[in-house]
Amino acid sequence: MSQENVELARALLNAFAELDEGLVGPERIEEFMAQDVITTFSGFGFLDEQTLRGWEFLEFRAAWMEPYDDFMYEPKEILDAGANRVVVTLHQRGKPHGSDSWVEMDYGIVYVVEEGLIRRAEFYATPEQALEAAGPSE
Repeated sequence: MSQENVELARALLNAFAELDEGLVGPERIEEFMAQDVITTFSGFGFLDEQTLRGWEFLEFRAAWMEPYDDFMYEPKEILDAGANRVVVTLHQRGKPHGSDSWVEMDYGIVYVVEEGLIRRAEFYATPEQALEAAGPSE
């Protein structure tokens, strides 16, 4: 099942990229992520107390990207973390409105897969925090 979970995470990231390009609507995400998904944040300061439920994450995501004229992110690694967990490490960069400078960061996500869908997305401020949170792979 682990390789299937890795492929599910990869497919979700691809669906988000298609959504960003306007190629698909948000319903495409439902193929990979449960409608009642829980999203949490750790190590981001002001975000740490937030828990998003369901599609609140799509609204949050749109607001996160809004301040940028140019925004991109790419997965660096998608790792089987054992059991029902997948760790994704990403690099994102954006050019804020009216700026010539880029803002960049690396972060990690632990996806929890149940019944063939991502049911939980735990965002960590660094890839190392995500790897540590996922624990040793089986």
